[in-house]
Amino acid sequence: MADTIGGLIDKLFTVDMKMWTNQELLYEIRRMTLDEFREKYFETEDGCSKLYECLKRCCDLNVQRSQLIDEIDEKVVAMIAQDGNLDDGKNIQRKHKTY
Repeated sequence: MADTIGGLIDKLFTVDMKMWTNQELLYEIRRMTLDEFREKYFETEDGCSKLYECLKRCCDLNVQRSQLIDEIDEKVVAMIAQDGNLDDGKNIQRKHKTY
């Protein structure tokens, strides 16, 4: 069964909260000097692993977030199109990646 608009928004909110929690490490890193960063994350295998897992999780959550936003956009356009106010999905604009 397809997700409702409310279900998609709920999923988006959950992903956003997970992103916010995981990005706390990135804000901590932002306040570090290069020497502090090296000491914390590259002098032990555990530090490097922790950093890698956090960065990977942040990237994965960002991909999920983008996909959910696209699904919500498509669902809203489809809902409006059913009422005859829009043409066949021509108003869906995909995000342009700049990396």
